[in-house]
Amino acid sequence: MAFVFRSVISAISISYATASSNAELNHDPTKCMLYLAPSTIPNAGLGYFAGRDYRTGERIGRWGDPAFASVDLNWNNSVNGTRASKAQRDYHWPLTNYDWSSKSLGIVEEEGNQDSMTVVGFGAMPNCHFSLLNVAEHSVSYDLLNLNRYNSPGSGAITPFVNRTSTAKKDIYAGSELFVSYGSNWFKNRANYATVPVKESYEKAQKFLERYGLMLMGNRPDRSWGARDDWKQHLSQENMDKDEEAQHDLWELIKSFPYVSRAREALPDRDGIIQAIHEGISSVVVKNSMRSIEYLEQNGRCIDNIVPGNSTIPHAGRGAFATRFILKGGLVAPAPVIHFADKSTLNIYNETRNKKGKKTEDDVLTTQLIRNYMFGHPNSSVVLLPYSSHVAYINHDSTKFNAKLQWATNFSGHNEDWLYKDTVFLEQQWRAGLMLEFIATRDINEGEEILIDYGERWQQAWDEHVKSWTPVDPSKDYNNYTHLTKPSTESAGNTTYRRAELYTLEPLRTTEEQKLNPYPKNVAIRCHVDLDIGIGNYTHKPITTPFYRRKWVKDDEKEGSKRYGCKITGRKSKRHIITFDDEKDNGPFEYNVNIIRVKKQSSFFFQENHVITRVPADAIDLINEKYTSDMFLK
Repeated sequence: MAFVFRSVISAISISYATASSNAELNHDPTKCMLYLAPSTIPNAGLGYFAGRDYRTGERIGRWGDPAFASVDLNWNNSVNGTRASKAQRDYHWPLTNYDWSSKSLGIVEEEGNQDSMTVVGFGAMPNCHFSLLNVAEHSVSYDLLNLNRYNSPGSGAITPFVNRTSTAKKDIYAGSELFVSYGSNWFKNRANYATVPVKESYEKAQKFLERYGLMLMGNRPDRSWGARDDWKQHLSQENMDKDEEAQHDLWELIKSFPYVSRAREALPDRDGIIQAIHEGISSVVVKNSMRSIEYLEQNGRCIDNIVPGNSTIPHAGRGAFATRFILKGGLVAPAPVIHFADKSTLNIYNETRNKKGKKTEDDVLTTQLIRNYMFGHPNSSVVLLPYSSHVAYINHDSTKFNAKLQWATNFSGHNEDWLYKDTVFLEQQWRAGLMLEFIATRDINEGEEILIDYGERWQQAWDEHVKSWTPVDPSKDYNNYTHLTKPSTESAGNTTYRRAELYTLEPLRTTEEQKLNPYPKNVAIRCHVDLDIGIGNYTHKPITTPFYRRKWVKDDEKEGSKRYGCKITGRKSKRHIITFDDEKDNGPFEYNVNIIRVKKQSSFFFQENHVITRVPADAIDLINEKYTSDMFLK
């Protein structure tokens, strides 16, 4: 349906709650820590900027960002009820350029067969410049604030993946644009970015510059200069073999060579050649990645006015709280949005129904969890996802609201003409181009929760849901595992979630013990091991199943190793095991596990049988089976 959506925010129909403990303030609350402003990279849109200095390793911002899982997008958007073919994957999913893999966020949970993770804030807003990377991003935490189907009608409406923090990779000065790594493959897999320099491009460009500098000096350094690399100390105009005009012409020829490459695009302008040879290419481009604080105050928006905390609204999880006094009519938070032209792309369908023919609304099981964090109008197919930091925590109160939403004004990140376009135009746009703003409707004091009115339609739907909701008895429920988990407490964002039993003396149950005392049917057991240790390639397909037995080693948990479905075949108390290499306490027990792996080599498939002994407790995870977590509740 073609629909002009200028009034899309006049009715808000979706809950906007998320979840965790109050964040600690550790800085001067009168100064803005972070700004949203036009990026210093041409045609890159908006960027994040430091409002103050950050030391290496220091957390940037007051708290981390949430992540949202989307499952089986290709299948749910296929024409029929079977797996989508390549031709059928032509649907508008603008988060393609913003999504992360579960593994990159430290998530072991598998919600579906094909998971993608959206991280707002630092997971979506900063740009990537491989010669200026100054921000490190970490894993998420798992924390529902004990909000689940056993005790809350809000269960299933909020994401459990929270507090993905970001820290300074090096000292960052106030006014610097903040850059994160997308990974080289992000650019290599997108035709529109075929000439954007990646990490190895700058390495090649730096080597080329040194050869170029040596050539300018005639390729014959004076022997009195000492070691070969000492020629750089004498690199100056008077020591060069070619005059300035010849240098200018030569560099113009290099920069305009018809065969474009990423490495060539990484080269600096001619004025920065000598500095780049001496100090590196990043030393030349860094000066162009700075904005003055005065510029940011006049042309940017402060994104540091709110911070997550435990909401005052029952069953809402987390809320957003003011970090400083905000005047009536003042900006609470900027909210650039990613648009979805057709909200039906967010539907999750019942796989057991309608195997043939086009899916219908009757087959909708639920919607993707991220739909709960979007704004829309009941008469429009368009929905909008705000993706700046912490706005996902702003909750609803129809009588006590202290803020409102409006379209941004006088800001380069907002294309007002888009408001008068139809959905055909929007489906052709794969980048964000619209922005909302949360504005105070009265004076808001520091520490006060930010609330808006989602609208009468949303309130009625919530009231009906609460009235019909009944809690589930955990002893009879085999569809959720959240009551057995709790968050870890590791710092700096390098967190994950662990079984509650890891914090007690209760052992993991072996296969024999599970016959009498089984785990819930939806619980899956995963072991973190590297099954390729000590195993080479096969010259032919094995006639019988290869069998391998070895002890678990530190290399089993190295980066890149996998988690396999496994059976716990034995358990020993560490009191009877003499060890000298434990670096941390992994619990009082060690385990033997059995893994059957299906392996593909060349054109043949076969099975391997692995027995791994003395596996530590923290290398074994109990997780939800696919499609059983609270996010799949109707």
